Amino acid sequence: MVEIETFLKVAAGGFVQVESCRTPPPDLDYIEGAIRLSVDGMVIIGTEEWDYVDQIWCYIAEMVTKMQSSGYAETYFPDQPIKLSFRATGSRVLVTAKIGEEIKTGNASSVDFLRAVKSAGMIFFRRMSELAPANSYAEVQRELSV
Repeated sequence: MVEIETFLKVAAGGFVQVESCRTPPPDLDYIEGAIRLSVDGMVIIGTEEWDYVDQIWCYIAEMVTKMQSSGYAETYFPDQPIKLSFRATGSRVLVTAKIGEEIKTGNASSVDFLRAVKSAGMIFFRRMSELAPANSYAEVQRELSV
């Protein structure tokens, strides 16, 4: 089972689920937040790995496209030395995060993984289109809807 939730960082320093957020982020150029991605209960990335969450989602959307065409994709977080990778292995996807010296991995059904990523990504970009309409996320939403 693949679970993905997106959080925005609030001024007080905590996090709120993007669906529950009612006010625009304070800085629309640097939207801080986190993605909690877990596979079979193992948290691969979470709120401890917060960064510029809209950029991470753009990277993940590109990674999905690349993984589907070449079988492998990786990216680094925008402002941290965290590497996230997706590797297609038959009908499964190996999801890996290298956070410093720690490596976290999960192995999920490709169908479940892609469904979860696309659904969570679309929720995030739809909500951000409401909270920050000046930021255009239309192209990324098209990538995720394919």
